[in-house]
Formats: sequence, structure tokens, C-alpha cells
Amino acid sequence: MTTATGNSAARERIYPEVGAALLQARKECGMTQQQLADATGVSRITIQRIEQAHINPSFRSLEALAHGMGRKLTISFDPLDE
Repeated sequence: MTTATGNSAARERIYPEVGAALLQARKECGMTQQQLADATGVSRITIQRIEQAHINPSFRSLEALAHGMGRKLTISFDPLDE
């Protein structure tokens, strides 16, 4: 029997660029993780785990985080560099 944690094919891909973008935006806003957590209802631990690329956030969480920083969430499908 194979578990989700033991099977690399079943493991979710983590996107570190999402965490890096959150960290940069939060710092530009001059907010601590705790201040952002208080403003959004997303726990400080969850924010920390997103920023450190330990988890992928839901779109709902990303939207709440963006609004908590007075920003809008933008998603784009840019062409690949050839």
C-alpha cells in the first residue's frame, strides 16, 4: 500500500513563487505576519507556511490576503518564453 506522503506522483507540487510574492507584498505593505493574520482571518501559521513554500494556498485564502493588504489578486496566463 502506498500513502500520499510516500508516493511522489501523488504529492502536490508546491509553488514557491506564490509564497515569495506574498512575502514581498506583505513587506511592501509594512505588515507583520500577525498583522496580516488579524486583518484577514488567515492564521499566522498558514501565512508563514505559504511564504516558506510548505503549502499551496487556496484562491479564497489568496484573495483574503490580498484584500487584507489593500491589494487585488491578479492571476495571469502569460506565454512561455521561447
